[in-house]
Amino acid sequence: MKKMYQIKHQIKEISVYGCGGTGSHVINGLARISHALRALGKEDIHVTAWDNDQVSHDNVGRQAFYDSDVGSNKAKVLIDRVNLYYRTNWLAIPRHAPSSDKKDLVISCVDSVESRERIAKAWQKKNTFLIDCGNARASGQVLVGQFNGELPNIYTEHDQLILGEEKPDEPGCVDQYFRQDLFVNSVVASHALHFVWRLLRWESLEVRGVFFDLDNGISNPVKL
Repeated sequence: MKKMYQIKHQIKEISVYGCGGTGSHVINGLARISHALRALGKEDIHVTAWDNDQVSHDNVGRQAFYDSDVGSNKAKVLIDRVNLYYRTNWLAIPRHAPSSDKKDLVISCVDSVESRERIAKAWQKKNTFLIDCGNARASGQVLVGQFNGELPNIYTEHDQLILGEEKPDEPGCVDQYFRQDLFVNSVVASHALHFVWRLLRWESLEVRGVFFDLDNGISNPVKL
């Protein structure tokens, strides 16, 4: 019989840390989830997006930005767009992830060991859910856990995420689509959003993560 985790605390407030390659797609997907929840008559979510970075020309295409967004803060661009088209009242904060947060769910879409270490050391309330998203060129992982809850703390269980060495920058002559496959961030975001949907719609999980490799067509779930 397949093991299942049933959540015991309702998720209303969500923070997204990082609004770039993966985070930009996650924000847009959360807007669709919000719309679906309202259509089902379920309680809506509120999202706060954190990112201190600005949109560059290199971000257009792979990330969920357009030429007209270049020079603007990533979090603000995304949240302003969602608020306009979905009539939400979400919040954008143009800074790094905070040293403390009181949200029900944190989605980490940062791309450095230093940023993850900062998140791991931040104060979160008991039972806060954490979804950590990460990827290489054409592979990635999405892990679900909790800060001081029934599910394992991701950064304790997979400490290489916060203790590993930063990867050196690629030479400038290497194009961005060689560094990261065009759709790898979208795949990471889709897996993360599925876990969010499971938690909000069905209030349960059957697995608590996934590792995948697009080149080899491999996908391995992390069992409860």
